[in-house]
Amino acid sequence: MHGSSKLALTLAFVLTYLGCTQAQGQGDLFRCNVMYKCSDEKELVWAMADERCHVFHNRCLLKVEQCARKNSDKSELVETTREICKPHCTKVCADVYDPVCAQIFQEEYITFSNECEMRNNICTNERPYSYFAIGECVERPVG
Repeated sequence: MHGSSKLALTLAFVLTYLGCTQAQGQGDLFRCNVMYKCSDEKELVWAMADERCHVFHNRCLLKVEQCARKNSDKSELVETTREICKPHCTKVCADVYDPVCAQIFQEEYITFSNECEMRNNICTNERPYSYFAIGECVERPVG
């Protein structure tokens, strides 16, 4: 599979998970992904929503997430600088084991104890994910 095709497939998985649980929301996510057709070029972009810092691999992926949030109950992301955002990377997480699997942008798969821990790690270490799903990681997701 070519790099851009692999990226598009990976982004489709990400967007399917990040979207609304309603069919309408998932349709919007798919349209957002298709509309932007992001590259894998790395130029980290920082944004805030609900007092949490988010880091994206590039501006295009931020736009995809923004598009997906538009028709859901999620807050709009506000692009900001690393210096303003970074202090908001870490949130206090519940001490529960509700595992999620994240692929650090087209690299390794890591199982985190819960989504909050995953988001803290990704933001703190400035390593955005290209895929995440509920449950522990397997060697490589099917697809």
